[in-house]
Amino acid sequence: MSNVIPLKSTGGFTRMDNKLIEALMVVDLPGRELKVALYVARATVGFHVPEARIQATEISKATNIHPDVASKAISHLLKRRILYRVGGARGDIGISEPAEWIYYDTKKECPNQTISSDSDRTGCVVSIARQTKSDDSLLYTKKEPLLTLPTEEINAPRGAEHTPIEASPLVSFDGEDFKVDTTLINKWSVAYAPIDVESEIKRAAAWASANRPKKDWRRFLVKWLGNQLKRNPQGTSEVGVPVDQIIALYHRICPNLAPVTVASDRVLRSMIAERWNESTAHQSGQGFWLGFFQKANNRSQVFFRGANVTPRLEALVSRAVFREVSEAAQ
Repeated sequence: MSNVIPLKSTGGFTRMDNKLIEALMVVDLPGRELKVALYVARATVGFHVPEARIQATEISKATNIHPDVASKAISHLLKRRILYRVGGARGDIGISEPAEWIYYDTKKECPNQTISSDSDRTGCVVSIARQTKSDDSLLYTKKEPLLTLPTEEINAPRGAEHTPIEASPLVSFDGEDFKVDTTLINKWSVAYAPIDVESEIKRAAAWASANRPKKDWRRFLVKWLGNQLKRNPQGTSEVGVPVDQIIALYHRICPNLAPVTVASDRVLRSMIAERWNESTAHQSGQGFWLGFFQKANNRSQVFFRGANVTPRLEALVSRAVFREVSEAAQ
């Protein structure tokens, strides 16, 4: 008798990336936390969504563990970066990329919820009470305020300056602007094409400067870019934007610079449309763009995504380079 079940005869199945399955086999997790991780994978990957609103009571019913225990397991998985949360203490939960996981816990002892057996619901009331006393359990506990930041930061008077919170060395926020490592910008530019990543980071900074600080700015930016891609899967609209004429003008004025080999590149076209729509001054026919390309033709290098590179159209229409060249003297 074969143990291979034809998919057409089943009641459904969950597709999971091989890296995720292999990572779950390698990661050092107590049994209950592994159950919770599998449940989150089922609720997100199984339904083709990056995150989902998941309550401890749902996990409890599905895995036969106490809701408080499930809550503490979630907290520990968040600390290990196996799970991530979006939007605050009761926000949606998703599975992190395996490369970001902390595979081995540095603590000498496992969390309290792993002491008793998985099915023990009634014989350990005192143990459950201990499991919900720590700050980690506040994510799902209704007895305490659901805070994700120190109280003095949340209740600070308007206009008070907050100490920047940095969850990743690759991303930081000073209260006005983001500083993002070049490797991340390059990675996100590919992952979220044709979205203009650098422009969206500027918009995200403007929003963040007027709202409550987050704990993990990298997660915030990833979520922001994902939302923008959902809203504009084709990038900035080209309606009314003479993209092909601008590309042709670039070739005519800058014959010594790298030519555009793929004029249909959605990322490039979206960036040109973005620059066109930024200001009415950029929409004055070929007048503005003629002067812009004449200035660019005199450049031997421009600073693009963390490095000095020979000018090419993609670099010239990136937000920072475009502004620097267009504002420079002839």
